[in-house]
Amino acid sequence: MIRCRGNNRNSRPRRLMPADRPPRQRAAGFGLWALWLMLLCLAPAWASAATLDPALDSLPLHDQVQYLADTDNLTPGDVQALPESRWTQAPDDISFGYDARIHWFRIKLNLPAVEEAPSWLLEIAYPMLDYVDVYLANQQSGLTQIASTGDLRPFNARPVEHRDFIIPLNLNPGESYTLYLRVQTSGSLQLPLTLWQEKPFQAYSHTDLALESAFYGILLVMAIFNLFLFLSLKERAYLYYVLLVTSTLTVMMGLNGFAYQYLYPHSPAWNEYVILLAVPLCQLMLSLFARSYLELGARHPRWNRIFNVLIGALSLATVAAVFLPYAISTRISIALILPFAVINLLASFHLWQQGEKSARIFSVAWASLLALLLVTVLNKVGLAPTTILSDYGILIGTTIQALLFSFALTDRFNRQRMESMRERQAALEAMHHQRKAETALLHASSHNELTGMPNRSLFERQAGTVLTTGSEKVTALFLLHLQQFDDVNKTLGHHHADELLAQFASRINTSVGASLLAVPLEQTRGQDWYVAHIEGVSFAFILRGENETLLLEEANRLTQEFSKPLTFLDLSLELMFATGCSLAKLADYDAQTLLRHAFIALDEARISSNRVSLYRPEMNPYNARRLTLMSDLSEAIQNNRLNLHFQPQIHLKTARVAGFEALIRWNHPEHGFVPPDEFIPMAERTGLIKPLTRWVIQESLGFCKALDERDCDATVSVNISAANLREPEFCEDVCKLLEQHQVQAQRLVLEVTETAAMLDPTISLSMLRALQTAHVRLSIDDFGTGHSSLSYIRKLPVNEIKIDRSFVMEMATNQGDATIVRTTVNMCHDLGYVVVAEGVENASTEKMLTELGCDFIQGYHIARPMDQESILDWLAETDWLPSSKNVPAQR
Repeated sequence: MIRCRGNNRNSRPRRLMPADRPPRQRAAGFGLWALWLMLLCLAPAWASAATLDPALDSLPLHDQVQYLADTDNLTPGDVQALPESRWTQAPDDISFGYDARIHWFRIKLNLPAVEEAPSWLLEIAYPMLDYVDVYLANQQSGLTQIASTGDLRPFNARPVEHRDFIIPLNLNPGESYTLYLRVQTSGSLQLPLTLWQEKPFQAYSHTDLALESAFYGILLVMAIFNLFLFLSLKERAYLYYVLLVTSTLTVMMGLNGFAYQYLYPHSPAWNEYVILLAVPLCQLMLSLFARSYLELGARHPRWNRIFNVLIGALSLATVAAVFLPYAISTRISIALILPFAVINLLASFHLWQQGEKSARIFSVAWASLLALLLVTVLNKVGLAPTTILSDYGILIGTTIQALLFSFALTDRFNRQRMESMRERQAALEAMHHQRKAETALLHASSHNELTGMPNRSLFERQAGTVLTTGSEKVTALFLLHLQQFDDVNKTLGHHHADELLAQFASRINTSVGASLLAVPLEQTRGQDWYVAHIEGVSFAFILRGENETLLLEEANRLTQEFSKPLTFLDLSLELMFATGCSLAKLADYDAQTLLRHAFIALDEARISSNRVSLYRPEMNPYNARRLTLMSDLSEAIQNNRLNLHFQPQIHLKTARVAGFEALIRWNHPEHGFVPPDEFIPMAERTGLIKPLTRWVIQESLGFCKALDERDCDATVSVNISAANLREPEFCEDVCKLLEQHQVQAQRLVLEVTETAAMLDPTISLSMLRALQTAHVRLSIDDFGTGHSSLSYIRKLPVNEIKIDRSFVMEMATNQGDATIVRTTVNMCHDLGYVVVAEGVENASTEKMLTELGCDFIQGYHIARPMDQESILDWLAETDWLPSSKNVPAQR
């Protein structure tokens, strides 16, 4: 129900208020008054009295309104006494623009004589008027003020609580009345008047309120939804959209009186400043949204500059709304509406023509809003019929624009998400291919290509793991070697011999796997491996049992199964083999030692009648001299009785000698030549590796000085041990030796194996970084045979990778080795490493490595290791060009 209040409220002092907008079905829109005035038709000169027919629900007051501009501050009595000549017929849509003068309006009413006269209400459907005073006059009661209201007066001063101005009229049937309205406002003076019966007005008001509430609800939901998107995506376009919808919602609620009625009914000043700021802010947010959404800064610099100027002007207008007088501030906002609309519309259509998908929805949104605004204007000037589009054009247009903008953001979000998904998918695929290649490389480096079995490197690793898992059981390592297999190669050919070898390997793996004493080496979904393919025609496996007797009995049983004839190419073939066995009874046994003992036992089995030969200490020809060698090695280091041999390294692109690898040799006065793989492990266990390494580095730096005398600046590579990396003073000692010999640090290359670098990763990495800081070059030796991964190698501050000779020597005839070398070269180059291939034995291998892009080669094809004097003579006579200071080989 409509609740009426008295009209004896005191009016408050007038304050400046914001820009105005015509209401829903009575006015076209904020800022369009000038267009309306140009298109309005002239009204009749004199108004007739309005007859209030009870059969009518409402009566729009078009032809019945007269007005005059009050420049003399007339009283209501003075106005009533004015002659007819002072009054002027008002236009159909009363809109006088910005006119701060007092205006009086007069309406004559005639009521027919009826028994039950309805209650009539006067609706002023423009809630933005500052002061409105309503007077009612007739012959019986004279002139009486019936309302004093306005948007600068508190909301509770209104006779009816409504967002528009609703004035109840107490009219008697059969009498004539005259309404006088005194209106003063600093905004746009518009006065859409309608007489309503009370019940029809209530129905209309409720419907209108429901439509407006739905509109506000839609905008509010879209603002909240996009606010969550902004908080999630952190993209400015969503924030600008939220601010745009919020400011639009504020403007519409303020101009329609909704905000004043429900949000701040006791604060007219709030109503003034909120709308005053919201109008330019709405334009500013839309321009910021357009610039961000259309990506003008990154893709369209010319339009971006235009929008920057527009945004600057709108920002100034927003700030000016706080400080400038109301009339000036609103005129600035209205003046910016036309360039604002034109720039946004032209930019969107121009980008649409250029094929920008994002501009299509933006253009449709703008065109929809402007089209519905045009329908509203044409209706107000009488050129279009009154429809829901004309009555609610601004609300519908604003809602459509907001919905389309939201849809545009959603579409953009989906496109960005799909693009991001494609990028992530591409990254995942690239990562998958890289991991797959790395896995294939690691698998190829740890498995035999022919049989697919674990190779020696993986076997030693797994055997070491088995030995370190404390157990009271006895561990036995068995080494099986096929004898006279060369005869099979010559008889069946290499291809068929390989197939036969693979068939035999599968049989022994199945037989060992069925044993309860077998230790698995590798278990995967596709295959469980219990036997390793050590080399050529040699295989190894591990058994673990309660005692030695049980293990030997099981080994004999397995060898009986191994010796059964194989059916191959319709032939029944019985392969001959010998087996060596070594036992691990003590905790300090390592896999390499066991394997070496098994090889010694295998040699015994080859010459004995036993199928399985067990290692015994007396079989080892080296044990008798071990203690002697330990003391002799220390003396040899002190007395300089060791020798260094040097093997050259060639830079393939320049065909120049780029470096030499220093290889230690020991000719014992009693035992003759002692191989490095015998005395170096002994030196590591006894602590002699420290002085031994210092001696090698010192002699190598002396060799560098000899090269300098021959105008050769080649590098010298020295192998170091894992024990050296654990020495705190190792880097300092190396730097002292470099300074002592006056050799540049870059000419010294320290080679460390993968396994050595992995023994104590933290300490090794720290020492390697210290050496790198000292500008000493670092190299990973025997790459592909140790226990490491590219992910760990990448952490090491190394300069080059040396591919192990086991992959290089037969790459010209073995496709598997060639694949491993090619993959290693490519991946190392991708990671920024220089690649050195050792074990180059012939010209075909050199050619293949050149085609693969390998950087350096080393091997017997170039030269065998020679002592210093011989290598210097070779350097003077060789066809390879020496690396000099004037023409260096890039390293």
